[in-house]
Amino acid sequence: MLIEFDDAYGAMLPYFDRLWNVVNGAWQDWSEEISPKVRAISSTRSRACLVSDFMRVRGSRLAEEDNSISVVIKRQMFVLVFTPKNFSGSIGIRLKKLDEDGLSRNQPTIQVQDFRGQLSLPEIKADYHLEAGYVVDRFGSALMSIDLICPSGEGNYWKAEIIPNGANQNISNLFAYENSPDLINPLKMKEVRVAKKSDKLNGEKNAGIT
Repeated sequence: MLIEFDDAYGAMLPYFDRLWNVVNGAWQDWSEEISPKVRAISSTRSRACLVSDFMRVRGSRLAEEDNSISVVIKRQMFVLVFTPKNFSGSIGIRLKKLDEDGLSRNQPTIQVQDFRGQLSLPEIKADYHLEAGYVVDRFGSALMSIDLICPSGEGNYWKAEIIPNGANQNISNLFAYENSPDLINPLKMKEVRVAKKSDKLNGEKNAGIT
């Protein structure tokens, strides 16, 4: 089922910083651990696969350190399941490469379609489904943002940008809009930035709004 942003925000407050580190750290692993020669000849797909592997390793370590987080892998789909205190239910998060609209360009499997459609997946054991991922510039050379998405079928219900400790700051730039009216099922989407002064992502300008 869909979860409202405010509810997800409150439930994930203790995890935002660590979740950001999982995704950002995976990009850093790609940038620093892979040789310049290999990076130069790697295709976009190869880069995404390697960053995905790094995110899985870091996500698994996160689960080992916190018993409120577990890892579920079903038919190659990797999901971090968070069971926050004082929250009724659990939140399953996939780790992905996203475009600027918060969408993954992979051809979705039936399992992924069900996950994004917020259908109950007994093997995942998560009441709500979200996606966290990284967005790169058009050259694929710099990290632009790390986003948290509430998927809803082929679109998104809301999209939030997270940065280190951003969950501890005030929320700003919150707005909603409707998709094109000619769509059969227009989806509500929200864009949120949580800001920490002077934060930057890999040399890019400040991602937050101060």
